[in-house]
Amino acid sequence: MPLPSTSFRTPVPPKPVECFDLVHPLVPPALEGFTILHVSDLHVRRNLLNTDRYHLILHALQETPADIIALTGDYMDEPGCEPSHERAAVETLKALAAAWRPRIGAFAIFGNHDTPDFRRTCIRELPTINFIGGRAIDLPNSLQLIGMDWPEDTLALSMPRSLDPSIPSPFRLALCHHPTTLIPAAQLNIPILLAGHTHAGQIRLHPRLSPHTSSDLPPHLASGILQLRSTLCCITRGLGDGVIEGLRINCPRQIPLYTLRRGPLRHDHPDSVRQVVAW
Repeated sequence: MPLPSTSFRTPVPPKPVECFDLVHPLVPPALEGFTILHVSDLHVRRNLLNTDRYHLILHALQETPADIIALTGDYMDEPGCEPSHERAAVETLKALAAAWRPRIGAFAIFGNHDTPDFRRTCIRELPTINFIGGRAIDLPNSLQLIGMDWPEDTLALSMPRSLDPSIPSPFRLALCHHPTTLIPAAQLNIPILLAGHTHAGQIRLHPRLSPHTSSDLPPHLASGILQLRSTLCCITRGLGDGVIEGLRINCPRQIPLYTLRRGPLRHDHPDSVRQVVAW
């Protein structure tokens, strides 16, 4: 069962990392204890590498080992502001990539703020980050990563590549930017999604009330772990800011560190989206 929501609201050193177990019955024995560091929504506008905020993030990445780093988009800020935003975002990603130390590697998709020019620049200049949008790739221990830059990618990428029942299916973990990808993913039985985009509202008037989340999901479903049938969607609060830089109210920045565990899911509301862990 998921741990109580109060376990996930206070970052532990090094901030802004928050650690928790991610429980699903399909986690194979080989992936028990597998760790994933989730980085999302930087929204870089300018060179912030000398600011206290990014020193904190760099220190957290240096001090937090993980099996893989998962990045889920919106690294630059406003489309139309290139080349300044683009170059600042690329240099920031380079600095982060020099700080983190995943055992297997770093894997990324793009978000709606990441322009085509920026995407090409990232693929060209950041060879240590594997941009997997539009692909499914196999990793050790029967783990398959699915990269979905857009919700529509679900249909093309999520089906098992073999229908032979004698061939074990890999455990599928999808990286997406938009949390509404949960709905088609649940139809196709993808066990776990990692998403961003909402910033958890960024401004919270109440733990379950944000005036704006940039999502079709209702405000109380803008962050945390959501469940629809047997699919979990983990929505990080992210690291950057939309609209006004530096403005966050009751919604601190977050780098989740997930540890995969095998265990049961609740099915008391199987056909509706519900939040099973709040943060």
